Amino acid sequence: MVIKRALSTSFVLALAAGMLFAQDAGPKVAHTTHSGPIKSATTSFSSGQLIFSNFAPPPAALYNDTTGYYVLGPDNSVGFSEQWIGVPFIPKNDSHVTILQVAVQWISGSNAIQVGLYSDNGGTVGTLLASAEAKVTSTFGTCCKTVNVGIPATAVTRGQQYWIVASSDDVNDPDFTGVFDASATQIISYNESASGWASFTTNTPAAAAYGTIP
Repeated sequence: MVIKRALSTSFVLALAAGMLFAQDAGPKVAHTTHSGPIKSATTSFSSGQLIFSNFAPPPAALYNDTTGYYVLGPDNSVGFSEQWIGVPFIPKNDSHVTILQVAVQWISGSNAIQVGLYSDNGGTVGTLLASAEAKVTSTFGTCCKTVNVGIPATAVTRGQQYWIVASSDDVNDPDFTGVFDASATQIISYNESASGWASFTTNTPAAAAYGTIP
């Protein structure tokens, strides 16, 4: 699995992979409108302790199902280059990750993705540590099912950065077209032309890691 390019800003860190990504200005963003009721979803697991999460706690919507970054296989239906997306996190304790949770939703094509835990390499995605394939069971614009995968217990070190990455399975599901939805809790403020401060929710994708904490 080859990482072609990494992109970052002060409030969003995203990883993109593709044969021709050198000319792209940044990761491709998707927008839609919400449809249907907002239903609760699993946010914790009896088999694991919370290591990291930027999901909103119930009863609020767990994530923003109207926007996020495309996750695309090479044969996707929107005509963009292949794109993978990564979310960074720094564990507060030495831990072992056993479950990864991502807010990925389906648009078209096959409905399976790869979810992986990666090391950090100078502020961008490094080496794959563990991964698993999972079905995407919700459609973009509906809230709030999540994609949950179990991985072999993988050690992470307190204070070091790691990445949760959603990527396409280019062998079995090259036509996957979906979205890594934005977190409903990631907020930044801005002050334009000294006119006063305002805040808005960023497009930081919603993800979590569970496991064991000694």
